[in-house]
Amino acid sequence: MIEDILAAHFAAYPQMTPQDAVKLLYQHEFGPEHMIADEEKALRMLEKETATLSPAQSEPLYVPIGNGLCRLNLRPCLAKGIPNDFICRLFCDTARRVQGDKRRFEGHLRALSRMAEKDETPFDAAELDLFLILYREKGCPAVHHSDRYRAAYAPAYRVVLQKRLKDALREGR
Repeated sequence: MIEDILAAHFAAYPQMTPQDAVKLLYQHEFGPEHMIADEEKALRMLEKETATLSPAQSEPLYVPIGNGLCRLNLRPCLAKGIPNDFICRLFCDTARRVQGDKRRFEGHLRALSRMAEKDETPFDAAELDLFLILYREKGCPAVHHSDRYRAAYAPAYRVVLQKRLKDALREGR
C-alpha cells in the first residue's frame, strides 16, 4: 500500500516536506519525471552529475518506491563501478515503459492527506493542505526535492524499474 511506502520514507528521511512526499508519490506513479527524448543528452547529464559525486558505500544501492520502481543511488553505483551508460539505459527504458494514471495519483495524494491528518507525517496537515492547493492549481506537475531535503540528504539517483535492475545486476549487466 502507498501508506507503507510513505511511512518507510518518512522514517528514513524525517526532513521530508510536503513537496518531497509529493515527489515520491509522483515518481511512484509516473516513474522518471520526463519522457527521455534524447538518450545522449540524458547520458551527458548523468555524467555531469556523477562527476561531482564521491563514491559511497554507506547508502543503499537502491531504495524501493513501490509500483515496481526504485531510486537507484548514484554514489553506491560509483563505488561498485556500475557504468553510467548502464544506469542511463535503465533510466531511459523505465521512462518509456512507465505511464501512470492521474486518477490513481490523485488517490495517492488523498492517502497522504489522511496520513497528515492522523499526524503520521513529518509535517502537519495544514502545511500539506496549502502545498496541495497550490500544486493542484499548477496542474500537478513533477516537482524537485525541497531545499531542506537536498541539504539534509544530497539526493543523487535515477528512478528505474527494480526488477530490471536486479535482473541486469544478476546477469552482470
